[in-house]
Amino acid sequence: MRYYTLPAVLYFLGVIILAHFFPPPGYAWTRNTISDLGSQGHIYKWIMQAGFIGFGILLAAGLLFKFQALGRVNYPDVLVLAYGLSVLLTGFYCAAPIEKTLPFSAREEQIHSLFASLAGFFLVAGILWYLLTSPSRWVFHLTFMLLIGLVSALFGLSENGLVSLEKGILQRALYLVSFIWLVLV
Repeated sequence: MRYYTLPAVLYFLGVIILAHFFPPPGYAWTRNTISDLGSQGHIYKWIMQAGFIGFGILLAAGLLFKFQALGRVNYPDVLVLAYGLSVLLTGFYCAAPIEKTLPFSAREEQIHSLFASLAGFFLVAGILWYLLTSPSRWVFHLTFMLLIGLVSALFGLSENGLVSLEKGILQRALYLVSFIWLVLV
């Protein structure tokens, strides 16, 4: 899938790196998430919003080109397409500001979080479908599914204060593993 997903991954990585040059006040990459770079009230939130939206568009376009090249729909990729569209939709709704004393829309934060969670669900479901339908590469898909599951669990535990790990680092590890899978599948 690399030729179809690589532009989306490279674009998103480039935007993430660019957005780090324009972080909101108080942002620390080890502690804060990628979504925090596009948080409500931040003057440069548009950079990260463009990243989410552009990634979703490029991933969807790449997968549609793949379907066209194959002459058929590759069904596990439909879930990867849903992942990309979910990421795209996170770009229209922003996370809460880092500074919790600033006014913000809790509803917008919830919608952003919902689409981010759906993105994770669809990606894992797509990997699982590949795992079940690609017997020659089951170890590859299982490895990535387990890595994503482990890092996601640690992220959730960190976010809820149950383990003392920096969620910014964990989320970047999650993105890295996901991007590697997207390019190598």
